Amino acid sequence: MTDAALRLDCLGSGFAFSSGAYWSGFLLNGRILLDCPPQALVHLYRLGRSAADVDLVLLSHAHTDHIGGMDHLLLDAVYRQKEVRGKPFAVAGPPGIYDRLHARLGETPRLPVRDDPYIEWFEQRAGSSFDWSEIRVDLFEMDHAPDLYALGFRVHVDGGVLAYTGDTKYGDHLYELAEGADLLIAECGGDREHGHMSWDDIRRLRAELPRETALLVTHYDPQAVPIDFGSIEGLTLAEDFGVYSYGPGADGAR
Repeated sequence: MTDAALRLDCLGSGFAFSSGAYWSGFLLNGRILLDCPPQALVHLYRLGRSAADVDLVLLSHAHTDHIGGMDHLLLDAVYRQKEVRGKPFAVAGPPGIYDRLHARLGETPRLPVRDDPYIEWFEQRAGSSFDWSEIRVDLFEMDHAPDLYALGFRVHVDGGVLAYTGDTKYGDHLYELAEGADLLIAECGGDREHGHMSWDDIRRLRAELPRETALLVTHYDPQAVPIDFGSIEGLTLAEDFGVYSYGPGADGAR
């Protein structure tokens, strides 16, 4: 382990249709989940971790490939790790994310009531921020589905700054999100009609971002990667179970 400010363990790098890759999600600095894909809990255990290690879950929007692992994460947190952890953790997402999880899980104590002191809920709109467990998070509105409110997150933690898009179209909002970040994690849904970036958008994004902001691409079809994407400076394609570090002392991907 280096002295890098940001360490990312990739729990999955694929998009909703998979094409063989696990659905996209990351563990940041061993304690922050960036989205919670269906395989999140089992991959945490592969890292030697559990729900007891997670201080904060950031849910960008309510599509199943981004929240589908919350059922089992909460099961582990509420029934096996509560006493081990000994303190509350937090879940953040767009307004209505608690109700969306309730609709998905049904009447089960896996999802504690909203005012349960064990889980703090941050359901906020873009333009706001919150602090939790020495982590500061700024919220930005993304442009994904017309009937769905989606967020991007700028996370200040351990001396580093990470920006995470979730799912979104290309636009000026991405540069606002990435301002001052050591790393931008951006999705590439491919050449689809709505709500995702194309490979050409990723090329343009890399060209226009400051050189000091690294770009890690996730949520893509591994069968459709353009041949030149392995050699673009300052851009890395995330891979399932990859480990990435950024900041002073970073050794990049391994």
